[in-house]
This record gives sequence, structure tokens and C-alpha cells, in this order.
Amino acid sequence: MRGSLLLLSALLLLESTDGNGYDQLSQHDTDIIDKAIKAANERHGKTKHLDFDSILSSDYDKRLLNVLLKPTTCDRTEPFVHRKDCKIQNKATPQVSCVDCQGEMTCFSLREQEKIKQTVHKCLHLRSHIARDGTGILLAK
Repeated sequence: MRGSLLLLSALLLLESTDGNGYDQLSQHDTDIIDKAIKAANERHGKTKHLDFDSILSSDYDKRLLNVLLKPTTCDRTEPFVHRKDCKIQNKATPQVSCVDCQGEMTCFSLREQEKIKQTVHKCLHLRSHIARDGTGILLAK
């Protein structure tokens, strides 16, 4: 009996949450993802709304977040934001990887793996130089 109640509770919880975990992410991550949704729909969107599917990689020390966006069942309409009512179509195209590197958003078709890898690699190898000017700390790329 207890096992059945536990299973039922888990199923209800799964049904009540967004399948891709968007709602469980931090405000910082959802802000970046919303920026990626806007950029991807403007550059790569065709007839269907592109929405968040998953985080491909992240490095919070380097301020890197790489997310995967996929077409949904919803038509492409503005504003370009995360839409819970749209279901991801896993096999549909275009699938888009957006890399946010220190506040700069770059989106590529998922087929452009070499460009994606280069962008992530470049971001991971940016160095921040720390200098003291007497009033505080300055960070420069």
C-alpha cells in the first residue's frame, strides 16, 4: 500500500512539473535561457517555436552556459519566451545550441558541432586579469 502511494505521489509530481526542469533552475540560469530562446527563434526559428530542452554544459566560474533548444508543437509567435504549454518535438529540426559566454550569446544549428566546440573552448580559455587601482578590483578580459 505504501509503495502504491509513493508511486502515485511521484507520478503526480512529475506531471505537475515542467518535463525539462526549467522551473527548477536558478533565476540566473532561466534569464540566460530566456535570452537564448529569443536569440534562437530570431535567427533559426522557422514555423515552430524553439524552446529549452536541456543544459548541455556549464562552467559557472567561467560564466559559461550551453543550452539545447528544440522545436515544439507551438507555432512561432512573439514574444519569444519559455512556454510550458508547448511540447518538445525531439526529432524535429532545427535543433539549436546557444552558448552564453560572459554575457555574450551565440547560437548555432546543432549540426555545426565544430563551431559550437570552438565557442565553448574559447570561452573556457578566456582569462580574466585582476588589477588593483586603489578603489577596488577591476576585471578585464
